[in-house]
Amino acid sequence: MLKRIRKHSHLLHKTGMALSFLCLIHCLSMPFIITILPLVAKGFLNHTLEIILVVTSIFIAVALLTKDYKVHHKTTPLILLLGASILQYIGLFVVIEKQESMFVISGSILMAISYLTNWNMHQKTCSNHSH
Repeated sequence: MLKRIRKHSHLLHKTGMALSFLCLIHCLSMPFIITILPLVAKGFLNHTLEIILVVTSIFIAVALLTKDYKVHHKTTPLILLLGASILQYIGLFVVIEKQESMFVISGSILMAISYLTNWNMHQKTCSNHSH
């Protein structure tokens, strides 16, 4: 499994970042969809979809960021990911529905920042090959 992750790590980085940004777009678009298009918004209100997006993003991020940590030994992306995961957990399972968006959106932004921080460190460390 680790050999496959190493072989496809650039694809996984891009997939992880895309899922993180997809989650962010989903969360940011909710107020507009609910206000303007209630019929369309009904499909996006599925709590299971939010959980799937968050869990998938976190799973990919953990795999990639821990692998890259072994190369660049910088904890910043992992700390940011931990903060993002905590915020998203609080938003999905702890606070009332009115407060959910604030936590989940903040967690998505923090996760995107952790990916970007890690990507920059990864680029500096892996400058000996093309991406």
